[in-house]
Amino acid sequence: MNRRLALRGLLLAAALLFFLAAGVLLSFLLFPAPQVAVVRVEGDIWGPYATLVRDALEGAGQARAVRAVVLDISSPGGEVTASEDLYYQVLTLRQAKPVVASIGEMAASGAYYMAAGADAIYAKPGSAVGNIGIISVLPDPDVVDEKLITSGPFKLSGGSQVAAIRQIEMLKQTFLAAILAQRGDRLQVTPDVLSQGNVYLGLRAQQMGLVDEMGSRSDAVRAAARLAGLRR
Repeated sequence: MNRRLALRGLLLAAALLFFLAAGVLLSFLLFPAPQVAVVRVEGDIWGPYATLVRDALEGAGQARAVRAVVLDISSPGGEVTASEDLYYQVLTLRQAKPVVASIGEMAASGAYYMAAGADAIYAKPGSAVGNIGIISVLPDPDVVDEKLITSGPFKLSGGSQVAAIRQIEMLKQTFLAAILAQRGDRLQVTPDVLSQGNVYLGLRAQQMGLVDEMGSRSDAVRAAARLAGLRR
């Protein structure tokens, strides 16, 4: 009888331990530990690489455990539409959870475009920041050819050089408008200064309002955690 009671006691204890362990495991699955995700953006923002970055941002937005995101940026920029796409992706992500940008070596042109969508921007004193504007190549003039026939005067070039210059100016103004929309209350310089396309050191960029704080990626992670309410 004593053996049976002892055996029942052991079985009961084992069952309790099993259900306790299962409950803990289930709680981790249902309520995963909160995290700050770091999305690395390095090199030219172009083609398939820009798609990978966008997918990473979408994944961070959908992950239940991710409560905030840090953009670890070291990029000279890249393609106009790819940079615009990542900027809008950051804005979408920011509606769901805090986003903090951390600039390493550089966030220029389209890379800064993307960073501007974040809640806050951190940089190092020597980081290269800014370069707001557009780089493009004018089309070659269309030439008259006795054998080559086109359906329109600009079929070969895609448009006149005057039209190309106007398009570049339009894209520059769109870029500038995005910076003003996201950082207008923090900027200490006029739009004319920003539109010159200069690259600034991190310290100067902070004085101008292009950057919020000097600090490392770890500082940016801590700031993102605070914005998400994960730490004080």
